Amino acid sequence: MRRARETAFWVCTALALAALTLAAPDPVAWQIENPPAKVKAGARFDLKLVARIEEGWHLYSMKPADEGPIPTRIWLAEGQPLALAAAIRAPEPEKVQDPSFGMEVELYEGEAEFTLPLRVAATAPAGPLTVVVNASYQSCNNKICLPPKTVRIDAAVVVGK
Repeated sequence: MRRARETAFWVCTALALAALTLAAPDPVAWQIENPPAKVKAGARFDLKLVARIEEGWHLYSMKPADEGPIPTRIWLAEGQPLALAAAIRAPEPEKVQDPSFGMEVELYEGEAEFTLPLRVAATAPAGPLTVVVNASYQSCNNKICLPPKTVRIDAAVVVGK
């Protein structure tokens, strides 16, 4: 009987944690702003990726820290006729002492705008193209950190000759 109660407890605990994870709020909204309407095959262009962060929340910079928080990571999805032409440009993060990690961390609050310098493959076919960008990040407030999350952000452009 005791074993059945213990098993039921752990099953209920696991289900509750899964429900909390699935229903966890996402205080960060990602968006590609003002993508170019038309780009030429072989051309370079900048794509602006914006993270809008709810008040009281933050996400960490792209700079990894040993034994620190999970950094934000941004990359292009594979299989596109696009490549990064240079390093992603990120805003200057705020540096704060984080008691949870016992170290200085770099983070963004409010809004963070990332610029992705992209090059269209010279062999890209003319026509509509969906640019797909992935962002992996962890959002935290002064009480909790949500589980790390990866999102897909996309925008439509037209490849012309």
